[in-house]
Amino acid sequence: MFNNVTYYLVGDIDSKVIDLLNDGGAKKDSYLSEMVSHVIADYCTQNEYSEAKELFELPVVTSDWVRMSVLCNKQLELELFSPEDKIFSGVVACCSQLTIEDTNALWAMLTANGGKCQGTLDKHCTHLITGEKQGAKYEEALKHEGTIKIVCADWVTDSLSKKECQDEELYHPSLLKSPTEISTPPFTPPPPTSSTPPEPTPMDIEQQEEQAKQQAKLKLKAQALQQHGRIHQKQEVGVGRSPANQVIAQQLAAAVLEKRLAAEDGSHKARMSTSPVTANAKQALAQMVSSRIQGTRPRQKSPGRMTQPHAARSPGAMPPIPQVPYMQMPPLGLPSFLPPEMQRMGMPRPLRNITNRAELPPHLPGMIPSPNKMNQRMPFNPALPPGPRPPPPRYVPTTMNQQSQPRPPMSMPATYWGHDPSDNLPPEMCLLGCVFYITDYLKIVGQPQIDNWKKVIEQHGGQVDPAYSNRVTHLLCATQHTDVFHIALKDQRRVVTAFWLNDVLVKKKMLPPWQALHLPIIYGEDKPCSNQILCVTNFDGEERLRVKQMINAIGAKYTGYMTHGNSAVICGRPDGKKFDKANEWKIPVVNVQWLSDLVLGHLEALKLPVNPKYRILGQENQFNLDLSKVHHLMVGWQVPLKIQKETWKKFMPNQKARQALQSQENEVNKDVGEPAVKKQKISVDDPSVLQNTTKPVIIFTGFPKGQVKKLQMIVSQLGGISTENPRHCTHLVAPSLSRTMKFFIAINVCKHVVTRDWIDACMAQGTFVDETPYRLKDSATEKSMDCVLEDSLKRAQTKKLFEGMSFYISPSVSPPCSDLEKVVEAAGGKVLKQRPHIQTFLEQKDTNGNRKNIMITCENDVMLYKDLVDKDIAIYNAEFILTGVMRQTVDFKSFEIDVH
Repeated sequence: MFNNVTYYLVGDIDSKVIDLLNDGGAKKDSYLSEMVSHVIADYCTQNEYSEAKELFELPVVTSDWVRMSVLCNKQLELELFSPEDKIFSGVVACCSQLTIEDTNALWAMLTANGGKCQGTLDKHCTHLITGEKQGAKYEEALKHEGTIKIVCADWVTDSLSKKECQDEELYHPSLLKSPTEISTPPFTPPPPTSSTPPEPTPMDIEQQEEQAKQQAKLKLKAQALQQHGRIHQKQEVGVGRSPANQVIAQQLAAAVLEKRLAAEDGSHKARMSTSPVTANAKQALAQMVSSRIQGTRPRQKSPGRMTQPHAARSPGAMPPIPQVPYMQMPPLGLPSFLPPEMQRMGMPRPLRNITNRAELPPHLPGMIPSPNKMNQRMPFNPALPPGPRPPPPRYVPTTMNQQSQPRPPMSMPATYWGHDPSDNLPPEMCLLGCVFYITDYLKIVGQPQIDNWKKVIEQHGGQVDPAYSNRVTHLLCATQHTDVFHIALKDQRRVVTAFWLNDVLVKKKMLPPWQALHLPIIYGEDKPCSNQILCVTNFDGEERLRVKQMINAIGAKYTGYMTHGNSAVICGRPDGKKFDKANEWKIPVVNVQWLSDLVLGHLEALKLPVNPKYRILGQENQFNLDLSKVHHLMVGWQVPLKIQKETWKKFMPNQKARQALQSQENEVNKDVGEPAVKKQKISVDDPSVLQNTTKPVIIFTGFPKGQVKKLQMIVSQLGGISTENPRHCTHLVAPSLSRTMKFFIAINVCKHVVTRDWIDACMAQGTFVDETPYRLKDSATEKSMDCVLEDSLKRAQTKKLFEGMSFYISPSVSPPCSDLEKVVEAAGGKVLKQRPHIQTFLEQKDTNGNRKNIMITCENDVMLYKDLVDKDIAIYNAEFILTGVMRQTVDFKSFEIDVH
């Protein structure tokens, strides 16, 4: 039956299933490769499952496919037995404290949707479904809450109705309320109908009074909340709509409501205690009950005029509240399984983060956050220095005078400027008049890079001051977590990043920030997406690089591939394989605006469902940011930068001199023609020619292109061969010991590493001379790399460094796998296209006990190889290869990735 099946097992598969496959003629493969026809996996959580499904695109089925195929005596459809795309895949449930009918129903629902149901509670169980907060299984599951989730039966039915597994914490049996725990008004059966209604007894009146009181309380609470909402909406500036303010306002309204009800109860009890229940008393009570149902007080006649209701109001009491129809009362009921504190506050069930599944701060009913006020919900406030956040402001009701003031006209969008439009600046002087102060970049890029920035800024007319002062017009900083940043913001200076500086120099015009990375980021060391994995598609060149920089800014991990573990896909256009697969796997596909908002600190972008504006793909200028969201950082750009006359006089003469010099150089270049020798091919890359020649084969690295061409011409005149292929060179010419790909490869095969002086000496003699006096010696770099170049060359010529070793390199490693493969092969090793089986890593060792199969990966890809980590198989970073060839030693300790 299984003659055409070559299977590979993922995870623990029942031995009976393996026997059925073998008896049916199937063949087992120990390696995951294209030769496999079927992958057997009962759960879709193993790493090898993702590798089989996504890298090899092999059909994956559960062991039930084998059993059912044997029972039906034919191979069944594979799609029916896929372990993914089912709600309860990976769920092993045990039922307790349920009736037989409920247990059978749950078994059917779980089994039909990818889960399993068993009667015993063991280590394989992931969920305990129970209807009571008691029992032996319940007590045992409480001891293992980290691995066994305890839920009630509603978790299964709600997951099916919503077509995805719900949060188990919301369905814990401890959150269930029995009917006795839920306080409800007592039900009074209606009196029997008769032609003459009986006179109500004091007990009947008390019951009616209790019912009326409950209804009046609900109505007054609704009126108080609605009145609070109107007052809150009429405020022009007022207090921000944060959850804390909303709760305070509700508590104030509730306190006033309780006082009114308590006062009415006290007066009613006083009347009941001082006067017997007479007919007049009964009539008065009945009238009061009727009036409370109508929402008014009983009126009493006086000899003079009618007394207005609520004429005498105690100090601090609420003003009269307009009547609201009962049907307009906001809903107050919440599911009984929510935590009590959430029920009391009237909070809806919290939304989940689409990436890290973290809970976002929930909104209260009726609160709609403004996009411009989202900083109230952020972990950092851009207007405050880092540290403890201040307490939320207290709510102060507006007075009638405040409410009667006219609302100011709506402000127009602010206009932002670079230089004054009347200053016609040449592009080469685009930073003229700009005085920079650089802060917090010294720790990031180092002093040499800062010095380079200073030179570039000064070449374009700008200045860099060593200290912050009133002269400074631009603060160049990476984050908002420095004291200088807050001072500059207060002084209305322009705050920008190195990304802005780079883009302005490219455009040769000083423009206000137009991308999210142009502004200092709000996050410190703790970034909101540090545990997220993002991939990118349909971006090329500079745009792709910019997306990667934005991903790094929010602390997320970037992968060049896409798996089920990816949190989201940043997509430029709605097409391509990653786009189609993301929709198939239900991975959120978002645009760059989603990423930009996260960089700016607007964490509401993480809410589910994803805002439709983040799903619009293929827009023009999609990297442009919404300046209305960062108006507090753009204050310094509202006034054009006017260049002083002294600055014009100081810098423009130098500019004219440079232009004159440039024009002279252009004239010289026009008069001097290119030498004819440049048209000849001066380098050879044919391996057959390079391997069979006895001439010196020379390669250059670390020189400018113009110098390389001149040096190659000299080599050709001397009768040698110059090449760009380091695998077949005999001589490597370099100014210093450098970490270039040519150096990494050539050090394994070349005989000599020399300086340019050797070429000059050969040209002077007219032939190739001895290399010994011209060997490259770079003591400082050799010390930093902990190597001796001369010794490394001797070891490389004695024995290939990676001879007999095999490497598997993960997709996201840098340098790319293609470059590392060239280095490994030059050193005698082999790069595997498919990852070996765990058993291969464990068994294949050399005479010294070291592993012959080496796993090269990076931090972003470590999660893909958790099975190797669980077996204590060491995994290494790319320096195992790169530094290894420079030293010509294999170091199994220094470059091991610490996953613990």
